[in-house]
Order: sequence, then C-alpha cells, then structure tokens
Amino acid sequence: MKKVILGSIVVLLSASLAAADPGAGAFGDGGAALQGVLDGFTVAPVAGDSSVDVTADALADVLDSYWSITGTGGSTSTMIIEIAGYAGSNKFGVYDKTDTSKMVELFAGAAVAGAQATLSIKADGSVYVNGGDSTVDFAGNLFGFYLDSPDGVFLSDTSKNADSLDHMFAYQGTDTDTVQLPGLAAGLWTDHEYVLAWEDLYATVSDKDYTDMVLMIESVIPVPVPGAVLLGFLGLSAAGLKLRKRA
Repeated sequence: MKKVILGSIVVLLSASLAAADPGAGAFGDGGAALQGVLDGFTVAPVAGDSSVDVTADALADVLDSYWSITGTGGSTSTMIIEIAGYAGSNKFGVYDKTDTSKMVELFAGAAVAGAQATLSIKADGSVYVNGGDSTVDFAGNLFGFYLDSPDGVFLSDTSKNADSLDHMFAYQGTDTDTVQLPGLAAGLWTDHEYVLAWEDLYATVSDKDYTDMVLMIESVIPVPVPGAVLLGFLGLSAAGLKLRKRA
C-alpha cells in the first residue's frame, strides 16, 4: 500500500509540474485571441487548428519562471505577433535570476513580426546578443524573461511582479504541428521550442488577452523553482499520508 501511495504522489507531482490549466477565466476573452494566434500559424496536420489548447496546456507557473540554454549554447527568439497599443514601446529580454537589475534586451519596441534575436551565455557568464557582447554578465546559465511596457517591467517570475499577475504563459511544442511564423519557411513545432505569450497591462487595467507580445523561443529548457516544487511535494505527501491512514 505504501509503494502505491508514494507512486501516486510522484505521478501527481509530475503531472502538476508538466502543465497548468489556467482555464478560460485566466483570460479576459476566455483565451480566444491567443488561441487564434496559435491556430493562425498552424499549417498542418490541420491548417488553422493548433494541437495546443491555450486554456489547458500552459506550463505550470513554478516551471516557467526561470530558464537555461540547452547544450548548443545558443538560443533564437522569433517575434510572432504584437497586438497591443504599446506594441511600439514594449521591450523584451532576459534577466539574471540572482540579480534582477541585470537585464539584457533582445527586442526593442521597433521589432516587427518575424524579427529574430540570438542569445548565448558564455562560460564566464557574459551575455551575447546577435553575436555581440552585451557587456552584462550573469551569474550563470539561469535567467528569466521580462517585458518592459509603459505600465511597468513584468517578469516571468510572477512572485516578483508588483501587481502579482502572471504576465507570461508558456507553451511547449508537441512535435505534432507544422507551423509557419511570419516570413519564415514552415517547420515542425518541436518540444524544444516554446511559445511565450505576454500581457503588457498592469493587473488593475489588464484585458488579459496575452497577445500583447507572442514569441517562439528555441534551445531553452524551463528550470523549476525549488521552493515551489518542494511545497507542492509536501502538499501531495500530506495528502498521501491521509490516504494511508484511511486505508
């Protein structure tokens, strides 16, 4: 019985980390606008119909706060779309997990759909963008994403946002859909690629459509927040203990 309970806890924990269900209520429009973006760049197996459901397939918040570049040592970000009054002002980039004041911009407000930027972090922590040294050094290969809008600077780590709103939802490719991003040849949306969907308005005035900036990032992997994972595990463990007592 003990092994069954522990096994169930591990399965439940894995499932909770694998994906979150923000639900239609997390969106001001029930997720219609963002779903339209994903459907719009899907060309196969069913044109105009993404296998990713924006209300059910977002990464858990404890997973999308921090990221690292995978073994290639470099990552490419591609702008998909900006549907926002602040489109000409919004800036996107990465920040050092250990020091949020260390920020490196990848896209300025003038960026347009189809624009691309490359990011690499050297062994000494120096951050390179489009092959050039940003002159900013991170503590290592662990960073968050940020959106700098006229309403404020919003981080992928929700706990650090002044309005406590989760301003970024992340979606992993399923190795199912062939997509075509603006100006680029069609290709498979693999599980090594993530779509980041941003809300650029402060919580009290936000329309929560998460289409204010939508990008695809490749050659990165989410890194769980240890404290949050531990709390989740403790919660599930407590539930397991109660089940064992009842058994």
